[in-house]
Amino acid sequence: MVFERIVSRNELVSASQNYFFVEKAEDRSRLFDLVDIPFTENSFWYRYQGEIKAGINLETAEFSQSGTTLRVSLDAPYIVSSTPDMVNSGVLEENGNSLNPIHVEDVDSFQKELFNRSNEEAIQGGLLEEAKANAEENIRDMFYAALGDGYNVEFIWKEGALHEE
Repeated sequence: MVFERIVSRNELVSASQNYFFVEKAEDRSRLFDLVDIPFTENSFWYRYQGEIKAGINLETAEFSQSGTTLRVSLDAPYIVSSTPDMVNSGVLEENGNSLNPIHVEDVDSFQKELFNRSNEEAIQGGLLEEAKANAEENIRDMFYAALGDGYNVEFIWKEGALHEE
């Protein structure tokens, strides 16, 4: 019964991280991609912030029991969601140029670049490792609450790592 209650949630968010960037994007027109054309510079400052959540897929989790040992087999953690805060994100200042105006697609492209960068930096910063450790702790606590502390909970990560308490 405990196994069914855990799996019915399908997803466990076990770590999150807020991100905040203030970046400047610059552009200028170039002649044949060889030389900058004078007086065609434009730029804008962009603030980008939001939250990234990482967790595990419980739909593919496998549970087994051998005496007082419970084994939990899980897929690797992944980014569950990356949600920009569009109320607080946006262009802070722009320095346009009539010879080389700033276009909406320039801002959209820069925003996509920051979105990808926020995910990459979260992963490089250890968010997935934190999600893994927190998932183990959360699942272990659920079993202890339901069954008592007379059980040993082992985690088998399908990527190969084995963690025991």
